[in-house]
Amino acid sequence: MSSVVPNPPNSRSRGNSTLSDSSDRQPRNSTSAAAISATAAAPTPTPTPSVSVSRTVPIPCQIRVDRCRRLPEFGPTLLFFSGGSAIRELSRVLKSYTHNSVHLITPFDSGGSSAEIRRTFDMLSVGDLRNRLLALSDESALGNPEVTALFSYRLDKERAEVARAQLKELLSGRHPLASAVSMPMRSILLSHLRWFASRMPSDFDLRGASVGNLIITGCFLEHDNDIVTAIYLIWTLLGAKGSVRPLTGANLHIRTYYEDGTEEVGQHRMGKARTGRKSKIVKLDLVEQLRQPSANDADRQEAQDCDVDLVSAELIASADLITYPMGSFFSSVLVNLLPQGVGRAIVKRNCPKIYIPNTGDDPEMHGYSLLECALLVIDLVRKDAGRAPITDILQYILVDTRNCHYCVPVEKEKIAEMGIALIDVQLVEDEDCIDPYHAGTSLLDNVQLDEDDYCSPSSGKKHFLSPSKVLEVCLTLGS
Repeated sequence: MSSVVPNPPNSRSRGNSTLSDSSDRQPRNSTSAAAISATAAAPTPTPTPSVSVSRTVPIPCQIRVDRCRRLPEFGPTLLFFSGGSAIRELSRVLKSYTHNSVHLITPFDSGGSSAEIRRTFDMLSVGDLRNRLLALSDESALGNPEVTALFSYRLDKERAEVARAQLKELLSGRHPLASAVSMPMRSILLSHLRWFASRMPSDFDLRGASVGNLIITGCFLEHDNDIVTAIYLIWTLLGAKGSVRPLTGANLHIRTYYEDGTEEVGQHRMGKARTGRKSKIVKLDLVEQLRQPSANDADRQEAQDCDVDLVSAELIASADLITYPMGSFFSSVLVNLLPQGVGRAIVKRNCPKIYIPNTGDDPEMHGYSLLECALLVIDLVRKDAGRAPITDILQYILVDTRNCHYCVPVEKEKIAEMGIALIDVQLVEDEDCIDPYHAGTSLLDNVQLDEDDYCSPSSGKKHFLSPSKVLEVCLTLGS
């Protein structure tokens, strides 16, 4: 096994980064005079002493993993900066090991049914929040599989009239997915859906709409446009085993700059949508409106700053492990580092920090090596936190160069020179491992040329990581 030593380590509007909580809405003058007097007389608490401890641990440490499996309610606080669906399967497995994971989700998605909801109600994107809540939901709870099926259902993608008829059937409770949900859960969910429908404009495009997104939107509208309350209510109904929160309350869109000099606005235009062009992404910023850049400089949108949500910053400050996970590199990972305060919170937290790069092909990583991707993470954090040491930002990169296909050069020696530990361990299931002793085939040659055949689709290497194997490493570092 490999061995590493961890280093010591209220409503929303565009540009408004603050998300309210129920505590924010409590009356300010409700504290009694006696309580104020008692508070004033209370002695100042003595600071709790703390020390940094380093240990050499096997990767993975099966004892730590088994302990988390037995007592997930006491599991470590693993924090993920993410969006999209790349860690959906990992999240489903994660809840068996810890109920204390934290998922800070970028709210800037502009594709799918989220785009129509954002256009109509001037709100954050809810699609990625819904996906993560469903992945963390308590599948053992009575009736939850039926609720998950309802949340995951999409209306007809092609015909608007069919989509409207499906929504009408859902609202009546006669649709099979609605009638399968037991009472009173059915009544609660349909109440939120009806709230959405009653405020849906006549020109709203329902084609391909996620019913879960519509329910969350109805909950948002019903509770004074408060996305935190909406997410909390859905989190409670689903019994989610982990915290899910928008990273910021700013209602903005991603602007992407490419090496060929072009620019585009909108997360949905990045990555896969540009696979054919293969132009390298060189910069991101945030703008107010989802409109494409024009040749007229007078119409150019100013880049917008936004702040990390205060509660999200507190969650970063409590993390046992900070993870930059797999996912579309710019639109799901790096974009989370744009809000002001994120970098400072990362640097301030003394815990292991790990980057898990994508396997397979990620068009957003085109033109970069793995080291250069890590340096982009470091540079964005430093933009907010100042010239912090690399190990305060990133200590480990997790790969499996023997069994997994990476679309970028790994450059092990250069990564080591930066002071970042490369954890190169098995991240696929045992039956998917490449046998290094199986001679007599071209496969062995490919295994021996990790640095040269990183883009070879014929290498026999896997494009998908095992969630359990990845989590065994994360749990080892975070426990």
